[in-house]
Amino acid sequence: MAAFVAAGDRTALPPGSPGAVADVDGWLADKVHQRRLDGEGVHLAIVEQATDKIVGSIGLRDTDWEAGRTEIGYGVHTSQRGRGYATEAAHAVGRWALTDGGMRRVQLHSRVDNVASLRVAEKAGYQREGTLRMVEQEGGETYDLAVFSMIATGTPTDNEVAPVR
Repeated sequence: MAAFVAAGDRTALPPGSPGAVADVDGWLADKVHQRRLDGEGVHLAIVEQATDKIVGSIGLRDTDWEAGRTEIGYGVHTSQRGRGYATEAAHAVGRWALTDGGMRRVQLHSRVDNVASLRVAEKAGYQREGTLRMVEQEGGETYDLAVFSMIATGTPTDNEVAPVR
């Protein structure tokens, strides 16, 4: 985590992550661990199996246990993109949330202009449901978000996404 912060590549970091290396330990203890304990979600690392190197992050947020729904988000370090890590992780975490996690619905939002993220969602087995128009603002511009979901009754099997080695 500290290496990602030091490198300044925020693409592999979850929203709300610290901007300074000195703040990483406190953020992990106070925010990440507490979020899990409070049942609001979980932050996880995406790790390359062959090297045990952290290549990105993935997490669940806005978890509503009563409704049985949560939202998944992910990011992969710029130098590690295009290798299937996000696809494999989004599929695995979605399946985990729908089985062991007890969720009925895992949703995913992606900016409609983020072609790579749209492709990840589709390849990971999420079904596109529609578009939320002009819902996200960044840098003074407004963007549309595509909405995807994976639901308990339509969960793809583990064989539909090949693991990354």
